[in-house]
Amino acid sequence: MSQIDLLHVKEFDEKPTLIISVPGVYTLLGEFADFCSGYTLYGGSGKSLDGTYSLRKDQTVRIFLATHGERKRINLLNIKYRKEDRWANYIKGVVAAFNTRGYHPTGCNITLNGELLSEETETLRAAIALNVALGFNEFNNFNLTKEECANIAYTALSQFVSEPSRLTRFLAMLFVKNDYYLYFDVLHMSYTSIPVEQKGKIVFLTIESNISPLAFKEEITLRREECKEAFDRFLPFMPTRIIRDITEDEVKEIKSGLSEDDKRLISYVLSESRITKEAVNLLEQNEMVLYGRALTRIQVGLRDVFEISCPEIDWLTKRSGETLKSYGSAMIGGGSSGTIIILIDREAISTYTSRMEEYEHIFGFKPVIKEFHPSGELKIDTIHV
Repeated sequence: MSQIDLLHVKEFDEKPTLIISVPGVYTLLGEFADFCSGYTLYGGSGKSLDGTYSLRKDQTVRIFLATHGERKRINLLNIKYRKEDRWANYIKGVVAAFNTRGYHPTGCNITLNGELLSEETETLRAAIALNVALGFNEFNNFNLTKEECANIAYTALSQFVSEPSRLTRFLAMLFVKNDYYLYFDVLHMSYTSIPVEQKGKIVFLTIESNISPLAFKEEITLRREECKEAFDRFLPFMPTRIIRDITEDEVKEIKSGLSEDDKRLISYVLSESRITKEAVNLLEQNEMVLYGRALTRIQVGLRDVFEISCPEIDWLTKRSGETLKSYGSAMIGGGSSGTIIILIDREAISTYTSRMEEYEHIFGFKPVIKEFHPSGELKIDTIHV
């Protein structure tokens, strides 16, 4: 038996009959594309959230969070949000979303384990909701599509828990594959899988800056709220236009009804979507040096226009710019906290990483550096006991 099977048996004294592994994903480009129905690029992070399931004979769901040693019990006949239940509310939200659609999950035991549980991120919250939505669907023979389960998980977070969420993130968790990027057209909710072509000397590194997850979450949440309000004021000016096709110059020409802060946020989101589309074309052509420059343009916009950065990220990206044969860097979504990606020549990695002692001396903690290659796929396996 696998480790999670053994954990399930130890906790519930019975073998699981279903195991689901949901991959983590990075938002490599286009983190804020939803506001203009633009473009987003995802890649599997190599981490996962695994869930095992076994049947209960009552109307209770018992959940064991293996990495934390935490346990929760949910009464299926009394689904209410309670702040003190923390992560269990994501599962309650899934139950509520199923109930609203006329489906009523039965009682079960669930064990959750995996690398994603070490991170307090939107990716983890989405992975818990999606894993349980897929699990209830399989376990109860609801015969919903995976996309419908993604919608249920999205509803659980965005409505029941009232946390900012992106539907494309849930869909990306369904469709990412090893050695492929996933490119989303948010307007049409369509996607394309792009094979990884870069070989040889130029590689990606992900760097976890290890800043406080809570502080950064609050900053990003606030910026998302400001963006939503800015676009709510902006859309009536362009009632017949495809929003992502509007230029920054057109935004500047609006004389009243938008503040300068509104225009700044709107302009960044539009430029981010446009750069994402350009960068994906470069990725498909394996023009990696030019792709690196697109990364840097994104980061400059995040820092100077969108005004969402921090000294740690600024330091890491600046050192990238100072390193010969480092081609670009930018903050990405879906990591543990303050994650950046760097495109760099292999022979320059040691030059860049040699500066990390200075980082630790300044900020008091070490960054975590790993080579990045898109990896991870959804797995659903029925176990015959």
